Amino acid sequence: MVLDAQEMENIPSRVLIIDTAWLGDVLFSTALIGAVNSVWPNAEIQLLTSPRAEQLVADHPLLSRVWILDKQGNDRNFGAIRKYAAALNAETFDVVLCAHPSFRSRLLCMQLDVPIKVGYRGVLAGRAFTHLVHNDLGIEPDHVQRRLNLLRAIAPIVETPVLRVGIADDTVRWASNWLDEKNLTAKTLLAIIPGSARRTKQWDVKRFRKVVEEWISRSADRGALVFIGPSEKALIKDFNGLDPNLVCVVEEPLRNCAALLSSCVAAVGNDTGVSFLAVAAGCPKVFVLYGSTQVNYDFPAPHKALAAGVPCCLSRTGHGEARCKWTGGPPWCMGEISVERVLAELQK
Repeated sequence: MVLDAQEMENIPSRVLIIDTAWLGDVLFSTALIGAVNSVWPNAEIQLLTSPRAEQLVADHPLLSRVWILDKQGNDRNFGAIRKYAAALNAETFDVVLCAHPSFRSRLLCMQLDVPIKVGYRGVLAGRAFTHLVHNDLGIEPDHVQRRLNLLRAIAPIVETPVLRVGIADDTVRWASNWLDEKNLTAKTLLAIIPGSARRTKQWDVKRFRKVVEEWISRSADRGALVFIGPSEKALIKDFNGLDPNLVCVVEEPLRNCAALLSSCVAAVGNDTGVSFLAVAAGCPKVFVLYGSTQVNYDFPAPHKALAAGVPCCLSRTGHGEARCKWTGGPPWCMGEISVERVLAELQK
């Protein structure tokens, strides 16, 4: 039941959002942070997330505190979760919005003494939450809207906030110095994000190369940054030496990546967390390529989802399959996205 607006006036005073999922998922939840602030501007908002996502939200201007729950490490067992719940209960939250439908997140919520707890339907949900919403891609394919539905269960939302991360002043200065050292300060930069957690979500690296070559060849004042994570270092050889105005950003902390992405005029990337970080960091135009995880995403303009538009093996989780069932190797669906199509979007 959605609570009456008058009933919720000046209430809650303290809200906890829980999302300990993948980096991209936590970035989607930054829209939920903005929505809570819009509905209850006087409320103190806190976030519980995973160690790997801490850098993404540490400098978020709307968060008063970030809690780190290491569910894959020190906080893995039930005893640790129980102690964590006790610490959270000491904060006296009025509302909990649980954006991660995991078993441990529900175990944690079961122990929280909070009057309003909203979460997704599933195992233990009835015992963990006071309000339930669906988490079905077939009903609501948009990751942001599924998170906003948590808040809609108890309060009306007027508009969808943008994804947002905070970038500290010292990080901005670091990015400025880094670009200056690479002789890229005066360049119009394109960000390329060629990696992903699963091979079936990756566009052919040769196509990324062609996009970069065409982008730089069209103007002498253009450059490009290729973002490569710790598990993607094999991609470095595909870009090294391609052009002096192309520089690989290798294994930089996420906060540094955010600052560099905010310096680019556009970004092209796979369905991966760094692509959504580009949106949240304020890159003006971000194009995300979808094949095995394609759905009809309605990205906030001018950002855009470029889907293969062919029958695919989309799983209900939306994470994509581990290997292509059609080719056994490179993803067939991603091959249906042409270089010309990407270049046409960049030209616009």
